[in-house]
Amino acid sequence: MTRRKRQEAPPSIRDAARQVIGVTLASFAMAASSQAAQPRERLTAESVFTRADANHDGRLSKAEVARFPVFAEKFDQLDTDHDGALDLAEFEAGFNAPQ
Repeated sequence: MTRRKRQEAPPSIRDAARQVIGVTLASFAMAASSQAAQPRERLTAESVFTRADANHDGRLSKAEVARFPVFAEKFDQLDTDHDGALDLAEFEAGFNAPQ
């Protein structure tokens, strides 16, 4: 009497789909928890100024400020030394001004 090894049946489509869904849900959960764990950057005048300063010269030209309509409208007001650019102090005055 010879015993045959019982062959395992290949996973059904339903089983495979369950595995894929399980892995996908686990991935979503991990991604969501990692995003929740990272503190959002608090917008400060300096952080916005640094991002807006495209050529990294420490000054914002009218062209650089044009991406921010609120500041673009007030550019001439904020440019207190009338040099055609905003330095950080001038930008901060506009950033921290009451709306």
